[in-house]
Amino acid sequence: MFIGSRANNTILDVFRIGLSELIRKVGLPREAVYKTDGCQIRVRANDLSKRVDNMRIVFDLREGVTQDEVVAAMEESRLGGRVKFENGSCTLQAPPFEWRQLPMLVPLDKMVQDFAVHSMRSQTWSLETVEYVKHSLNINVLIEEMEKRKASDLHLRAGTKPYIRVDNDLFPLDHMPVLSAGDMKEFLLQLGGEAELEALMSEKEMSFQYHAAGIGYLRCSGYIKTGAIAIAIRLIPEEPLPFEALNLPLVVRDVCNRHRGLFLVCGITGSGKSTTLAAMVDFINQTRYAHIITIEDPIEYVYTDKKSVISQRQVGRDTYSFANALRGALREDPDVILVGEMRDMETIRAGLSAAETGHLVFSTLHTTTSVDTINRIISYFPQNERDLIRQELAYTLQGVVCQRLVKRVGGGRIPIVEILLGGRPIVRDAILDGDIDKLHGIIEVDGDMTTFDEYAVKLYQSGLVSRDEAISACSNEQGFERVISGIKSSEGRKILK
Repeated sequence: MFIGSRANNTILDVFRIGLSELIRKVGLPREAVYKTDGCQIRVRANDLSKRVDNMRIVFDLREGVTQDEVVAAMEESRLGGRVKFENGSCTLQAPPFEWRQLPMLVPLDKMVQDFAVHSMRSQTWSLETVEYVKHSLNINVLIEEMEKRKASDLHLRAGTKPYIRVDNDLFPLDHMPVLSAGDMKEFLLQLGGEAELEALMSEKEMSFQYHAAGIGYLRCSGYIKTGAIAIAIRLIPEEPLPFEALNLPLVVRDVCNRHRGLFLVCGITGSGKSTTLAAMVDFINQTRYAHIITIEDPIEYVYTDKKSVISQRQVGRDTYSFANALRGALREDPDVILVGEMRDMETIRAGLSAAETGHLVFSTLHTTTSVDTINRIISYFPQNERDLIRQELAYTLQGVVCQRLVKRVGGGRIPIVEILLGGRPIVRDAILDGDIDKLHGIIEVDGDMTTFDEYAVKLYQSGLVSRDEAISACSNEQGFERVISGIKSSEGRKILK
């Protein structure tokens, strides 16, 4: 870290501003050092945010300055500090002080100005932590805290306290200490090991899985923030939740009984896509004699073979990419293939091919509506291929469910969904003709499909969500009121005619 000083900044200003910035970025150091040409400041304490137990200022002496002059200046300051000389440099040892006493040390700055080889004004200083304050925090204590508070996510970052997400709201664990970059390194080693630490430092972001026995599996996503390690952790139950606990329409579960085609679960990050897919895979696992291959980055839910045989593969560890694994899966006798995410053209192409050749393929996209999902898939391909992709999609699509998680009355979260089902001539023709916008009207008038507005009204009328939460998942408040009134949209009315 670097800090620039102005012409009117003293070295004490550099110390005060720099340490505040260092604590904000990487947490609380036990020992820190500031360096610029011809000068070094080294400070140490158990809590540098409150006091300094040891401060040494080392600078090169200007030619002609005698040791007696420096000693006399220190005695005149009445600070009680010490002076040491070695190989043309001078060390000023300040007495211990609290932050409120910092202005009393101005004589030290004057001594550096008077006796150093050059002025320390308008200089660039490098700041680095020699040692961090160590806390006896263990990652498993924080994971137990997540379980106790029913948190979905844990955020660990140098310079702040741990944060957890409960029912979609993020707040700090106030009883925990502020974490340092040293703590973050220790957490990463506890969760993964040296290999994960090396991968993060070289790639700057990475994901891996950690098993907290008896609690669940953690999806750990490490990244670098202002030069220090940060980790976002998602808690995943050891057993997938059953459909009954998810409050999803039965038509979603019914897709599990199909034997071919493409089914997509969509929504923003944290909308419950993985949970829905896990419930579908586990339902097949309990009811069908099938070979299920999952391709994930990283593996989230871990399945135990029941009626089915499940082969879980992790990108980076077991295969090089989603697309490679999908192409290989066709030779591995699968009945069902789960692709963690369709994030590029090659993966989408391979997924459509697998669905077209008689396999049931599940996957996700980060889209917000069913219409957006169809448009996004087609848009990945060049113009000259889009007619072919529309044809493949029209004949293989089993359905799209888009999710938005909202707070449930009484605590917890519940998905509000939009469902588009494939396999119907009217849906197939709309995709083949490129009339994708027509799909919203089709969803509105089909009894098995549902819009966000319709499903939000259903949950609100059932007392499962509040009015405000229901409206937050709708297209707009007018849409909510329209559905309550039983009025179809103009597009829906056209289709009915």
